[in-house]
Amino acid sequence: MRHFAFLFCFTFTSACFAAPVKVQSYSGDTSLPHKLLISAIERADLEYVHPYETNKDISNARILNDVKNNQLDVMWSMTSTQLEQDYQAVYIPLFRGLLGMRVAIVKAQNRELFSSVTSLQDLKRFTAGQGKTWPDTKILKANQLPVVTTLKYPNLFPMLEGERFDYFPRGVNEPWDEIANHSELNLTVEPHLVIKYTAPLYFFVNKNNHTLHKQLNDALNEMIADGTFNAMFLADSQVQTVLSKANLSSRRVIELDNPTLSSNTPNKNSPLWFNPFQ
Repeated sequence: MRHFAFLFCFTFTSACFAAPVKVQSYSGDTSLPHKLLISAIERADLEYVHPYETNKDISNARILNDVKNNQLDVMWSMTSTQLEQDYQAVYIPLFRGLLGMRVAIVKAQNRELFSSVTSLQDLKRFTAGQGKTWPDTKILKANQLPVVTTLKYPNLFPMLEGERFDYFPRGVNEPWDEIANHSELNLTVEPHLVIKYTAPLYFFVNKNNHTLHKQLNDALNEMIADGTFNAMFLADSQVQTVLSKANLSSRRVIELDNPTLSSNTPNKNSPLWFNPFQ
């Protein structure tokens, strides 16, 4: 009987012996990528663990290195051709393109910083702050926008408050929560511009982990097909904040080129993308 149970387990499910999936972030993370990842892992009948449970300030460089060295199994990041060469991307934009619509965090006293900005040339008068290894940084620099960088994301908020740079471009779903989390700093969302470029955020796994890549891809596509993905997207607190606070239709749009996109970007698969301007 024990032999039969062993054979059944070996033959019909990889979950019997699969090591838990080592995921980015920590168990209390309420971000949409984390919730989508856990839902996809559970749908694939896999277990998971959080190696960074006790350290919430892991640098992006450390995360990239850990996935490459199999210390971490899956991460999420805005994509670039380099990332897609170094890792396997699951080509489903987790925020449905919202991260490519950027609004700026500024010092409260500089709320009207962009009141007269109407073109990319105008925007070049100001300096942005970004993470050193972020794909966004390459996009901004490719469009000849001045950028100050740091390795650690938490440093950007006091650097902005200390006037090391003029504005901090954030995905349109991000700044209100971030400002609330840094209430000791005098920051606000600039009301006049949206900086727009195609910038999908994907899950990435190690280049050689084809099994996990397929499991996540299949689970996410099932979630799209049965409506779970879109329901989680629309229920996300950051997405709801965008729809209620961003006032995108009243903002001037500054379009940027994204030279870091690969030919695998699913631009023609319209159900994967969200258009808040409609």
